Amino acid sequence: MGVIVLKDNLAARVEGVNAARFSQADIELIRSTLLQFPVVVLPGQHLSEDEQIAFGSQFGELEGYQYASDDYNPDSNPAVLSVSNAAEGDTPVDALDRRRMLDMGNKLWHSDSSFRPVPAHLSMLYGVRVTREGGETQFADLRAGYDALDEDMKRLVEPMVAEHSIIHSREMLGFDDWNEEFKQKYGGWAAHDVVRTLPETGRKTLYLSAHASHIVGLPRAIGRMLLHELTEIATMPDKVYSHRWNTNDLVIWDNRCTVHRLRRYRAGSEVRTLRRVTTTAPEFPARDPATVSLPDWVLEQAA
Repeated sequence: MGVIVLKDNLAARVEGVNAARFSQADIELIRSTLLQFPVVVLPGQHLSEDEQIAFGSQFGELEGYQYASDDYNPDSNPAVLSVSNAAEGDTPVDALDRRRMLDMGNKLWHSDSSFRPVPAHLSMLYGVRVTREGGETQFADLRAGYDALDEDMKRLVEPMVAEHSIIHSREMLGFDDWNEEFKQKYGGWAAHDVVRTLPETGRKTLYLSAHASHIVGLPRAIGRMLLHELTEIATMPDKVYSHRWNTNDLVIWDNRCTVHRLRRYRAGSEVRTLRRVTTTAPEFPARDPATVSLPDWVLEQAA
């Protein structure tokens, strides 16, 4: 059993753990490793859905995916999210298939489920079938992103709260044909602090996502430009780890202090299937935007 650094203070590989036959020592090793390296890779796993759920539940309450549309997550256990471009007959879905189009949102820097009142803590993504080339998942360290801000910027963003919605991230890609049923079911907003403190370490981190639409109390254009600037700082190449998938990799990451994105692959000719379970972060519930107020100097400096 060993921990091998993949990217300083961001990503590590843990060898010698069998997630299907885990021990409490395994769980504690992964927990402690995640405090320094918020992306952990467990190579060479062989997990059924039930085994992945059992492993994931050791780290907290599991998020349910009942909200996922039927065409995106068909016939799966509600504790599991299928991330796949496969159609019936084990062939890729058509280029204009709505599932493939919606999946393009994964190519934006995002934190899983930031649009939910109780956001995600750990995502655990298992490589069932991976591509020969492309399809990497990139991760950026939002703790390092916060550290990179100058003192004036830290003071500026400290009191800010952003509102998140999954519809916002998809509308950025041109989706504007949501029916009323979909908007009622998935169109809610969740407000989260732009800066948060991780309870286990006391370390400050940004909290960003493509789902973040605007800053409460700022004109939308100003807030969106600021969110764009913060994301640009946090995702500079020196703060990014790019994971090249192997079949049976299990990658675990802390959504509270990272963002991630999918890279391009030949989605029209290769099937890519991964399976995710996710724990929740009840320590960071959504804020009530009606209770958020910004001092006048914030608007002047933000603009």
